[in-house]
Amino acid sequence: MAMVYYADPVTLVSMGARPEPDGYQLKSNESFDNPSGLQSPQKLTPTGWVAATDEEHKDYLEAQQKKFLAENPQFTQPSQPADDKGTEALGALGKQVGQLVIDNQKNAQALQALGAQVASFIAKDNANGGK
Repeated sequence: MAMVYYADPVTLVSMGARPEPDGYQLKSNESFDNPSGLQSPQKLTPTGWVAATDEEHKDYLEAQQKKFLAENPQFTQPSQPADDKGTEALGALGKQVGQLVIDNQKNAQALQALGAQVASFIAKDNANGGK
């Protein structure tokens, strides 16, 4: 069992991971290398995964925040004027939520990889008669 890390076929931005059987033939938008730990959004190049620049990372976080707020309007700013401290706190909270979304995606990828390893160990154990 091997973990395959795949990217969007058009943008080549990392999308996730999935287990595949040993001997799996990679497609052009896939890699066996784990992009976790690289600054998001990671992109797949012919030589491997590349971390986003600081500017790309900032833009990515802002886009994630906007997406989150669009999907969760209860967290958007109220229509009445708010004091600057409240607005700043809400902005900081939105950034934290965006980072938590990204961290959650990384944790999900790590959990998938761990699950694949456990499945591999179980398969080997079963192949050896459970000994």
